[in-house]
Amino acid sequence: MDEGDLDDVIVVVGHPYADVEATLRAWMEIGPGPRARVRPKRAFRESTGEALPLAVIPLRYRNDVESRNAIRRGRVEDPWPHLPGRPKVGEPDE
Repeated sequence: MDEGDLDDVIVVVGHPYADVEATLRAWMEIGPGPRARVRPKRAFRESTGEALPLAVIPLRYRNDVESRNAIRRGRVEDPWPHLPGRPKVGEPDE
């Protein structure tokens, strides 16, 4: 994915109160905030409305079980280590 796609891909983030849409660039910069389990649940291309697989989101930014376990195993670096509840390298898998 090239740099320009980051603003054309919209992620729909599942939040306890309501789903929120953000560009992939914004999600990658901000992350889940204080809610450690908030994660993208859908993605689409804003310019066309085309549904996209979640695989368009790099693994380290998906914040799902696979992503958090990859961080714990040291396979990928945590993009948001400053946020509460983030996985640490060496912790047991979920």
